[in-house]
Amino acid sequence: MTRNLRIGVVKPDWRAAGGFERLLERLTSHLSDVGHTVREVPVPALIGARPVWGVPAAELQWKAHPEFFRYCSLLEDVRRLDLRRFDLVLSTQPPTYFAPHPKVLSLFYHQPRVFYDLAEPYGLLDEVDREHHAHATASVRSIDAGLVSNVKHWLAGSPECRQRLDDFWGVTDNVSLIHAPALTAAPPDPPPWNAAGDVLCVSRHEWPKRTELLSAAAHLIPDRQTVFVGSGGRLPFVKQLDAQLADRKIDPGGIQARDAWMQSALGVNPNTVFEAPGSPNRFLGAVSDAERDARYASASVVVAPAHREDYGLTALEAMLWQRPLIVCEDGGGLVDLVRETGAGLIVEPTPQAVADGVKRIVGDHAFANELIERSKAVPSTFTWERCHQQLDDAVAATLDA
Repeated sequence: MTRNLRIGVVKPDWRAAGGFERLLERLTSHLSDVGHTVREVPVPALIGARPVWGVPAAELQWKAHPEFFRYCSLLEDVRRLDLRRFDLVLSTQPPTYFAPHPKVLSLFYHQPRVFYDLAEPYGLLDEVDREHHAHATASVRSIDAGLVSNVKHWLAGSPECRQRLDDFWGVTDNVSLIHAPALTAAPPDPPPWNAAGDVLCVSRHEWPKRTELLSAAAHLIPDRQTVFVGSGGRLPFVKQLDAQLADRKIDPGGIQARDAWMQSALGVNPNTVFEAPGSPNRFLGAVSDAERDARYASASVVVAPAHREDYGLTALEAMLWQRPLIVCEDGGGLVDLVRETGAGLIVEPTPQAVADGVKRIVGDHAFANELIERSKAVPSTFTWERCHQQLDDAVAATLDA
């Protein structure tokens, strides 16, 4: 592969550091290690009300659909970048794949999801006017469609992400996959599995991570503690639901696939302390790496309940810790991982199905051990060497395009 390229990494600056940021750091370090000069090009993403494409937009208009105006403003800023000093541009989150450069390689995990694969459920969430959202979705898709050819090569994070490129933009030819390993290490010989351990979920509490689904499922297996590791904007809503379930104001067995996660969290006061005596759920919030690892070590089952996840690094973490995993059949990249490895159980996205899955695993030790044995092959399959080679190949494909 060509060495000593000047590579610009264009990324929206959301003032946050999560799994994607850690992955990007590993990938850019590799590019530097093999001889390229890598420079980050941050684009401020926390944008307030301002004119869009030269058209005045009042604060009231922004409030009507902040996702739409923020996306348009961010795209405007991306399109104005001067990237001529670079030989290749590595784009990251939306809409940086539309950066103005003749050699753009997109590290692709999703489009702006509320206008694409999540457009319908977001419109039903009632956080914005449905008619406004329909117009916003049509506008974003129209704008994007005219810019898709800007990208010379797409490096999709999962089969789910690759399918989105085909579904919404008809992009199929210049696409390859990258298989990122887990970003945290597990011991080479994890502690033995304990069927009596906690049910564990490591996830941000955001829509559509769908932690509400597991919170409700926990009330159908109240003899077992369910532990949530992670913070997020929907955590107060999830705690409120937990309190209502504990007070038996809601029947967890009657909650259908969309009932919990399709409720708006706008009316929940984040400062309210919700009391849920007797609840099987425990919400730890953000924890240290050591505390997270201790939770994996003591877990009997790990549940990743997200809807159409881009990839699912926490699922890989569960496999590295050799803990049985449950994902939902509409889990996107999570399902891709389970199908590729066989190291997990796929269930319907309902509290009852998740609870039944937990019961099956902890009650059938032969089945649990089968999942654990399959997870032991994961470290040799999902390696940084493989991931880096996929990145190198994509760089070469971009230059040749």
